[in-house]
Amino acid sequence: MSTKNCSGCLATIKNREYLQCPICEQVFDIDCANIPSKEFKSMTVDCRRNWKCPKCLIKQRRRGDNTNTPIRQATITRSPTNTTFSDDISDHTSSNVTLRTKPSKGDTTSPYVTEERLRHILRQEIADVLQTTLHDLVTKELTSINQQFSSFHESLNFFNDYFENVKKELEEKSATIKILQTDNTNLQSSVNELTQRLGALEQNMRENNVEINGVPERKSENLMNTFSQLAKSIQHPLVDADVLHITRVAKSNRDNGRPRSVVVKMRSTRHRDALLAAVTIYNKKNPKNKLSSSHLGFDGPSTPVFVAEHLSPSNKSLHAATRIKAKEMGYKFVWVRGGRIYVRKDEYSQALLIRDTKYLNKIS
Repeated sequence: MSTKNCSGCLATIKNREYLQCPICEQVFDIDCANIPSKEFKSMTVDCRRNWKCPKCLIKQRRRGDNTNTPIRQATITRSPTNTTFSDDISDHTSSNVTLRTKPSKGDTTSPYVTEERLRHILRQEIADVLQTTLHDLVTKELTSINQQFSSFHESLNFFNDYFENVKKELEEKSATIKILQTDNTNLQSSVNELTQRLGALEQNMRENNVEINGVPERKSENLMNTFSQLAKSIQHPLVDADVLHITRVAKSNRDNGRPRSVVVKMRSTRHRDALLAAVTIYNKKNPKNKLSSSHLGFDGPSTPVFVAEHLSPSNKSLHAATRIKAKEMGYKFVWVRGGRIYVRKDEYSQALLIRDTKYLNKIS
């Protein structure tokens, strides 16, 4: 590292407290530059770079020819042939001249503490204080933001874990629901099949029965005699052995004012069909005097008497719904044969078998 010597006192500069003029490139320690150490430390880098020595400062501030300035006289080399009295006077005068320069506005390199320099120092101090204060405030706010961000990150991780658990449970529940839906579909199919088989079984248990509606009720009645009178009226031969059981059944709707139905269990299906055929033939032969309560020996107003197959509760409901639908759609014929319900629009149409309520859509 090369050493530097002060151009003013010619002493070696041991520390870094010195200034170098950018014009003449001479180096001066702060004592020769007449700048206190504290003021030197407060100077900015640009201020130190732009500092000028007093000699160059005088040259710079003087405009035009400055050969007659006092400091210039000391550096002019006189010619031996041009020595005059005026030169002696100039040399004598230059030795007694005190050099004072008026610092320019905004010049921070002046050795004097001017108002403008003081303002510059205050601005620098205020800027440093503001910078420190702003740094502390920003650091404090960033610390708070980092803490909030850390808390938010923890909360986000918690909700992410919770979401993953819920998602996993939802997938498991969805798989279970699909299995249950498949089982439910299979069970519904099995229930429908069992319901149909149960309905068929109930209907088969009634295959030998006939149901008579419209027979007036009496406290002391003999249903067997009433049924025998019905057979005589339609001219159907009947013996006591042909009837296995006869009774009245309870109403499905207690508010209905009609008399309870009479169910007769015949000896066989052949005997049942023969009785139903005899009733149909009689009503066709006597359209104005169809089978009624008067034919059974009851006094009073005559009421119609209907004889039909004994249907199970499900088939009975389906029969009633079929009759309503057929009436709405203009179908002429609705009948029951062997526990099955049929419809026909007219004499020339094909008969339709109604197995359940879904088949009612075929009536159009």
